[in-house]
Amino acid sequence: MKLIAGTTIMAATMLCLTPRAHADAANRQESLLVKNAYIFSMADKYRKPFTGYMLIDASGTITAIAPGAPGRRIHATTTLDAHGHWVMPGFISAHSHLWQAAYRGLAQDSTLLGWLDALYDKTASHARPEDFYWFTLDGALDHLQHGITTAYNFNYGNHWGQPATEADNVDHQQFRAEMDSGLRFVHGINPTADTVDHSLAGARQHLRGFIDWTQAQPASTAFLSIMLNGTAAFQGTPARALDEAMLEGSLMKEFGLGNQTHYLEPPDHVAAQQAIFPYFAQSGMMGPKLIFGHFIHTTPEILAQTGRAGAAMSWNPLSNGRLASGTADIPTYLKNGIRVGMGEDGEASADLADPFENMRTGLYAIRDRYQSASIMSPYDVLRLHTVGSAAVLQASDRLGSLERGKYADFLIIDPTHLAHVFDPYATLVLAASMRDLEQVYVGGHLVVDHGRVLTRDINTVEAQADQRVAASLPGHDRHH
Repeated sequence: MKLIAGTTIMAATMLCLTPRAHADAANRQESLLVKNAYIFSMADKYRKPFTGYMLIDASGTITAIAPGAPGRRIHATTTLDAHGHWVMPGFISAHSHLWQAAYRGLAQDSTLLGWLDALYDKTASHARPEDFYWFTLDGALDHLQHGITTAYNFNYGNHWGQPATEADNVDHQQFRAEMDSGLRFVHGINPTADTVDHSLAGARQHLRGFIDWTQAQPASTAFLSIMLNGTAAFQGTPARALDEAMLEGSLMKEFGLGNQTHYLEPPDHVAAQQAIFPYFAQSGMMGPKLIFGHFIHTTPEILAQTGRAGAAMSWNPLSNGRLASGTADIPTYLKNGIRVGMGEDGEASADLADPFENMRTGLYAIRDRYQSASIMSPYDVLRLHTVGSAAVLQASDRLGSLERGKYADFLIIDPTHLAHVFDPYATLVLAASMRDLEQVYVGGHLVVDHGRVLTRDINTVEAQADQRVAASLPGHDRHH
């Protein structure tokens, strides 16, 4: 591929811009034309991939996309000749814990409950708020490096009590990391993490304070929304679960926020978990703004009610397989009208933020469950990790497919090593891997080039994260 600006040849690094440089570029009215690309649009209008072009304006929005060559009236500051390489939307993770990238491989022989104890109680609880800046930045850059351009991020909730200073506010630390990374994100917040008594008044004050703080930060299209990290299913008793559901339902209504709650994930205590399902409706949570995370051990009635309410779920095949949680019956969920997106989960449970592996793992698990190779196609699973995840995050107007009016978040894949293509979707999902991922663009700006992250020095970030994990392990003297 080559980049052409006016009549001069430009190096690929011309698009290697930091977030601040992105704003400067917009002020210079830079635009990008991608031509000679084999485009997997994923838009309903273009069911089949096509060879064509895409025009991106200075705001990072697609203004034109069509088969064929651009007409004489199509001009841009910079032109990218893709030479037939494949262009597709950036993957969207509807369920990620970015900070967990610092804890890969932990509790490798444990299922969910033992893993939670090893990660949260015995390890992460010893880290400091400022550590979570580096942990989150590490995870966000790793997502970008693997072709994930947007993620719902379950941020770590403060366990130190009410923060005394700005530096002690773990939500602020993680938000800054999300902003600094160049990844688009939904910031998931635990509404009671900083409160002393977990009261509605305390949660309301905490949430209002954080919302006000984010509104005072520089505006950025990378920040999509705030949602609640629901915890009703982890309260231990039915009474506490109902109290938490009522609190979260009140906050959702008052602030107009969505909620993603981990629910029916492990095979342990399934009956007890299923018994609290009515609380989601009783609290007012059940509806289009509710996302169930994992949502594996369901019943026909639970699925029917969820579909009727317009709620959604996030499917996390790599993590579910690693923790032996089970396989969600995705075809049945879709038949019930449930919106389904795919998530990478945390790199302490999935270990790799690799959407290619995530798609294959999920596809194969469903085919194994049904003992049918036709129950789910490569096209189906690719839509779930792009268009489906955008719908789950209520961002379909901006993300998920390459079409006019949406953000130009896209990947360029080199098909050189993929052999003869019998079916492009089959080859993309079944055969493509990280070695074929050539470039990653967010808002029309190159952020990863042949595996090299351009927004930040990932080696420094990874070193910081690793050192801070080691320093926070029990028995380690951080002042040594």
